[in-house]
Amino acid sequence: MRNAECRIKVVPSSSKYSAPATYYSLHLRFVRIQITDDLFEVLVTNLDENEFPPCILKQLYSMRWGIETSFRKLKYTIGLSAFHSKKSEHILQEIFARLTLYNFSEFVTSHIAIRKKKRKHLYKINFSVAVYACRNLLLGRYAPKAVEAVISKHILPYRPYLSKPRNLRSIPPASFSYRVA
Repeated sequence: MRNAECRIKVVPSSSKYSAPATYYSLHLRFVRIQITDDLFEVLVTNLDENEFPPCILKQLYSMRWGIETSFRKLKYTIGLSAFHSKKSEHILQEIFARLTLYNFSEFVTSHIAIRKKKRKHLYKINFSVAVYACRNLLLGRYAPKAVEAVISKHILPYRPYLSKPRNLRSIPPASFSYRVA
């Protein structure tokens, strides 16, 4: 555990070039928690050291993990990473529409049972396929029984014990040869 003090530069709200930037101090605490035998995470917080010791922060971090996976589903599976509107009211409408689709898809998938068979792994529902099927149901393209059949047909193995490091690779820059004319 180590405490640190940061100086944050605040840009003035007006666009006057002569207005100086103001600074204020922010007290931060770096907490290193152990996830597995050889894996550590570093958390940066401004919470009080006495009220939130490292063991409590570790519990809070693990409780937050379900929220993080839900945000990942919202952002990538539902499509909340980009908006089509420019006005703030329409952006809010897009957000609420996608939140509604997410909640509807989660509700539908929670009521579908996966058939128990002799399999090597446990299985879970493919959420991407479930969102696609629910979207088609709402658009009137699928019947409710067809949605259930599609979702229960597309399942994925669930292996929580699997721990594979990411395969990091650099992405080469795109060529601009198509612009030459």
